[in-house]
Amino acid sequence: PSPSPPPHYLFTTDHPLLLHRQGKMVLGGGVGLFVDHKKGEIPELKALLRDSSVDKDPKQKRLVMERVVGYMTLGIDMSPLFSEMTMATATRDLVQKKMAYLYLSNYASLQADLALLVINTLQKDARDEDPMVRGLALRCLCSLHVNNLLEYIIEPVVKGLADASPYVRKSAVMCVLRLRELDPQVIIERRLVEKVFEMLKDKDQQVLANSIHVLLALQGERGLEMMLSRTMVVSLLQRLRELNEWAQCLVLHVVSHYKPADDDAMFEIMNYLDERLRHSNGALVLAAIRIFLRMTLDSGAMHYQVLERVRAPLITLMTGGSSETAYILLRHILLLAQRAPGVFEDEYAAFFVRVSDPPHVMDLKVRVLIQLADSANYTAILRELSSLVSSYDAELSRLTVDAIGRIGVRVPSAASTALNHLERMLARGAPLVCEQAVVVCVNMVRRYPQQAPPLLEHLPRAHETIASDRAKAALVWMLGQFGEVVSQAPYILEEMVDEWGPDVSVSVRGELLSACVKLALKRPAEMQPILGRLLKAAVDDSSNVDLHDRALYYYRLLTTDIARAKEVVEEGMGGVFVGYFDDEETDGHRDALFEDFGSLSVVYGQPAANWMLQAEIDAWNRVTDPNIDASGRNLNPPRAPSPPR
Repeated sequence: PSPSPPPHYLFTTDHPLLLHRQGKMVLGGGVGLFVDHKKGEIPELKALLRDSSVDKDPKQKRLVMERVVGYMTLGIDMSPLFSEMTMATATRDLVQKKMAYLYLSNYASLQADLALLVINTLQKDARDEDPMVRGLALRCLCSLHVNNLLEYIIEPVVKGLADASPYVRKSAVMCVLRLRELDPQVIIERRLVEKVFEMLKDKDQQVLANSIHVLLALQGERGLEMMLSRTMVVSLLQRLRELNEWAQCLVLHVVSHYKPADDDAMFEIMNYLDERLRHSNGALVLAAIRIFLRMTLDSGAMHYQVLERVRAPLITLMTGGSSETAYILLRHILLLAQRAPGVFEDEYAAFFVRVSDPPHVMDLKVRVLIQLADSANYTAILRELSSLVSSYDAELSRLTVDAIGRIGVRVPSAASTALNHLERMLARGAPLVCEQAVVVCVNMVRRYPQQAPPLLEHLPRAHETIASDRAKAALVWMLGQFGEVVSQAPYILEEMVDEWGPDVSVSVRGELLSACVKLALKRPAEMQPILGRLLKAAVDDSSNVDLHDRALYYYRLLTTDIARAKEVVEEGMGGVFVGYFDDEETDGHRDALFEDFGSLSVVYGQPAANWMLQAEIDAWNRVTDPNIDASGRNLNPPRAPSPPR
């Protein structure tokens, strides 16, 4: 039979049997696919399905059945056609049979009275001489949702596991999961776990892949252990080239849990997998890398050599793939760069941001550059980041300016260069850039207070351009901390004190209160009247209890003992910058992510236990047949029947 057209082809005007007639789409033979009025259409389809002339024309019969399936996928109830579609299965045309099976799978649960007729038809097809018909019937039979289905599908599934056709065997293997869903005890009684385990030796690649998947689903972690003998692992790796990419990922997932007994076994497996590192599929490359890393984790120098070996494949895929692939690979590269400093530093240029990169990829590239910056490459990285700062792209400017500050904090030798870049940004006066630069300068001057004066000279001008609350709070903090260096500091603070009110954010008012107290102790003559007005306004402000209480505390402290007030305030000013809170990932957290390397855990930045559903975790720990041990042997085989007396 000729292959069926893709589903979307049916609903386009390019279909050879579709014509436009008075705004309606109709079939060439006059049979409408989509019409304005649905009334009477089901009787029409029923008549067409019963029409003997349509039965004699396979092409016309296909088109009628395509309409039924098309309406079904659109959510229109086609259940009244159940009897006609059941009779339509009596055909040798595989395309018609597929559509009929699809319809029956969807509506069998709604037609309980006719379900037995469907089951009998499918059981008959499961014994057909054509393996395609047998496989299709088996798949449809196991996908029905009707009562008492178990007794009808056990024998077809068991026979299908030993069928001569690989298409039937691969379908039967997947149907074992349906049996487990209906009654787990059947899996034990029919020893299906052993049968599936034996099918790992099947010559067909799709049967092998399905068997691995089903064994893991049936036995969970114990099923994985059943496949971790050296003989089985080598056998799977030898057949790796035969498998499709999905099946290869499944095999590599199994192999990643294998622990070689000696170095010879380890090198043998690595030789099998070396060519997978050059594959164009990112999932395969990550799966192979996971095996390399886990096998050499305790090998010291060998582990570092593996990291250097996998560097080129990761970067090649990251730069040449789609943005989605790049994001996933960047997540893994960032994890490796954090665990093994010195591996990716020489390839920093591969992570420069492109104009075409979407925001989420830009963000990760900048984070990787922050991690890769060291005393040898910081100049080029800072220069590249500075060139990306623009007053037109607020998000990119925020990322790059923040990155410049973080590199300056992480790499002491880069501090001077980073401060120079920030100084030029402040001098430029562009509002978006200036605001972010002011925020970043806070951490820089806290980390390197002796290098603060050049930056502080630009604060009065920055005050005229910034508008965000975060930037204002940062500016006020620097004026209070280094106000003795900035000549205009009291006047800037006075202007902000006069604007005090509920409209000003709590963060800005809090920093303003602390900054004025600090500066009043350094420049009392200029700040005394300003501080008096501020304390009165803060005490009278009932919109925030915290600010009200802090103002009262400062007032009582200053009026009671000025020397003690200096000690308290100066003690608070002597703090040391300890780092960024979001950089404080523990080694345990990174080790947990590394354990799940190549999975969504790395993409999410969370171990699997934090995001997986409990049902999925329980399924992995569930064992359907407890009699099967880790080697695949049945510890409680069925006893032979007693001889008759």
